[in-house]
Amino acid sequence: MKTAILTIIVILVVLIIITFLLCGLILSNLICTKPISVPDFIVRLVEKFLAGSGVPDSYPEDAARAEERLKELPFEDITLKAPDSAKLRGHVLRPRFPNGCVVIACHGARSNALGEFCFMIPELYKQGYTLVLPEHRGCGISDGKFMGYGTHESKDTFQWLDYTQKRFPDYDVFLLGVSMGAATVLMMSDRLKNTNVRGVISDCSYTSAWNEFAYQLKTSFHLPAFPLLYICDLYCRCYARYSFKDAAPIETVKRAAVPVLFIHGKKDDYVPFYMQSELYAACTAPKELLAVENAVHARNCYTAPDLYNKAITDFMMKNRKYKKSGIIF
Repeated sequence: MKTAILTIIVILVVLIIITFLLCGLILSNLICTKPISVPDFIVRLVEKFLAGSGVPDSYPEDAARAEERLKELPFEDITLKAPDSAKLRGHVLRPRFPNGCVVIACHGARSNALGEFCFMIPELYKQGYTLVLPEHRGCGISDGKFMGYGTHESKDTFQWLDYTQKRFPDYDVFLLGVSMGAATVLMMSDRLKNTNVRGVISDCSYTSAWNEFAYQLKTSFHLPAFPLLYICDLYCRCYARYSFKDAAPIETVKRAAVPVLFIHGKKDDYVPFYMQSELYAACTAPKELLAVENAVHARNCYTAPDLYNKAITDFMMKNRKYKKSGIIF
């Protein structure tokens, strides 16, 4: 009897140790700039899931060509210094004939500014929009060891907003974000009252990082949030000083101070499509919806470029402040 009890205790202890080690591995791959290497069988499992998400096979090649063409444009490389002395790097693109409007564009997790917006930049540039493209900590070329899923990214983007308003004081400003970048700009939406920001464009944001990770555990790995997500969140609070529940744009849109355009792909099974409706319902500011047919995660502009570009430019034109005789200057 004692032997059986001891065996059970040993097995439970081993399982607990394995669970905590697994959670450390998961957290590393969720937030760290240089994550711990994942065993090949897990990589294959994740790749199998992503392969079933409907991402067009031609996208990587098309994106690479689009990004290569951006080298022809006159980008400025900018570095800002954050209050904690971290270097925040980014790019500014000024059109030959500015239309008096700046778009601050925030990229998604493990992406970068030029790669994320490679299909969007040429069209906005052609239309005369000035572009400010931050590189987020932990995944771009800025300082930082981990991503915050909108927590520190929103604070850093206020630095870029301050820079933009000082450099272009008479320009209207719009915040645009994709995925984590969308969560970032939504998490700024309640603190924009006395700024030049006229609107926020959210492309496939999650309601919260906690909800997103819980969804992924359930749909990708058929696992419950407890205990894995709770342990990962504990690790995150100890290491990165934030909780996944802190990255919650669904809370900030309840106090949004500017109009919001919510965009989401109907076939998005990574950040699920239903989260668009939840964010829209929670938002108390003037708001609009665009649901893109056949678009998977972060592929709305690629899937329906004409519809996408018209929606965002119409939204910006509608909410511009500085107009004269119907002509924006």
